[in-house]
Amino acid sequence: MSTLGQRLYRLRKDKKLARDALGSKIGVSKTSVKNWEDDENPPKFEHLQAMAEFFGCSIEYLTDGIDDGDNFKVVKRKPVKYVPVLNYTQAGEFCEYHDDAITDEFEPVSVEYSDRVYWVVIEGSSMQPDFYENDLVLIDPDAQPNPSDFVLALKSGEKKSTFKRYRPKGFDEETKKEFFHLVPSNPDYPIIDSRFVDFTICGVAVEHKKKLR
Repeated sequence: MSTLGQRLYRLRKDKKLARDALGSKIGVSKTSVKNWEDDENPPKFEHLQAMAEFFGCSIEYLTDGIDDGDNFKVVKRKPVKYVPVLNYTQAGEFCEYHDDAITDEFEPVSVEYSDRVYWVVIEGSSMQPDFYENDLVLIDPDAQPNPSDFVLALKSGEKKSTFKRYRPKGFDEETKKEFFHLVPSNPDYPIIDSRFVDFTICGVAVEHKKKLR
């Protein structure tokens, strides 16, 4: 009897897909696909669901090789897609180039979001108690920030982005420009004023996943 890895290998070859191509469709790295095909570790249930839907087969066929004449059927589930998970430095690069090759980690989102959204991992303590280290925030680069929105921003000339609350302040007569503040949730950290520090808003937070604490 064939193994899960052998069945997955045959299915992938039938589709004429490389491992990295299959991985990008279900939100994992090519290394994860290789480990599954080598039977080194089993896929998580969410990845079994994604592969069953992609290949048009049942989860039981993947896991157990059950061939009851109805194993190749589309598995119905709520549509999802996978988008990149980035740290602050990767997000700064992503803000400029929007190239998901800078990471091999992906997390699911609802299909209601555009293809340009991405997850960012919270770092440090500047946004406590609203956000804690290793929480995930979903950033939409096409959304325009409103007062009190949480935004990802990139300082001119730097590679590492920052995550803060957006506070527009109006028009500055001296610079003849609109300006804003980037406000930390933690009062121990300073407010950043765009009149004195040149920042670009990379996107607006539209979803928050809290780390289990």
